[in-house]
Amino acid sequence: MANHSQDVDSPDLAILIVGAARVVADRLGEAVARAGVDDMRTPFGFVIRVLAERDRTLTDLADLLGVSKQSAIKIVDEMEAREFLTRHPDPEDRRVKLLRLTDKGRKVRQTAVAASHTIERELRRSLGDPDVDALRSALETLLARHEALDDARAGRSRAPW
Repeated sequence: MANHSQDVDSPDLAILIVGAARVVADRLGEAVARAGVDDMRTPFGFVIRVLAERDRTLTDLADLLGVSKQSAIKIVDEMEAREFLTRHPDPEDRRVKLLRLTDKGRKVRQTAVAASHTIERELRRSLGDPDVDALRSALETLLARHEALDDARAGRSRAPW
C-alpha cells in the first residue's frame, strides 16, 4: 500500500473525513426528503438520534449533544413547531418536561438508518468486506482515542453547532 501522507495530490485526512460526513449527511437528507419529510434540517438528526433511545429532559439532551441549554432550547423549539417532537410532563416530577419523538420524528430516524445501511452495502459491493471492515475499525479506533466511541455505539454524536 502506498504512503499517501506525503502525496501532495492527496487531501489530508481531516478533509477526507469531513467530506465523507457531508456526503453521508446529504444522502440521509435525500432519503428523508423522498420519504415525504421536506422540512428536515441536519441539526435535527442529532436530536432525533438521542431521543430515539428514550424520552429525555432538555438538560439531558444538551449534555448528550455537548451544547449549551440555550442552543438545545432553540433547536427543540424549532423541532416542536415542525412536529418532530413533543414535550410531556415527567410522570415522576410534573415540573420537568420530557422530550419525545413524534411519528414524524420516528419516520426520519427509520429512514435515515435504512439509508445508512444502504450506503454501507454499496461500499461493501464496490470495495469488498475487508476494506469496509478496515474503514470501520479505523474510525472506531479514532473515536476511541478521543473518548467518543461509546456515544457512536449508542447512536449519538456531539452536535456540530
